[in-house]
Amino acid sequence: MGRLFLFVVLLVALVVIVFVLITIAARFLDAGQKMLRSTNGQIKEGLMVPTPFQKITYAALIVLLFGVATGWLGGL
Repeated sequence: MGRLFLFVVLLVALVVIVFVLITIAARFLDAGQKMLRSTNGQIKEGLMVPTPFQKITYAALIVLLFGVATGWLGGL
C-alpha cells in the first residue's frame, strides 16, 4: 500500500512539475512576442532581417552538419 501511495505522489509531482515548466515557457514566449511587436505597424517579415553574422553562422552550421554526417568530422 505504501508503494502505491508513493507512486501516486511521484506521479502527481511529475504532473505539477511539467505544468509549471510549460507555464514558464509559455510566459517566456509571450514576453518575447510582445518585445518583437513593432509600434509602427510593420509586419513580422520586416523585423527579422538576417545580418551578415547570421548568414556566416548558418553556412558554418551546414558545413559542420555535413561533415559530421559523412564522417569527415567526427572520426567514424
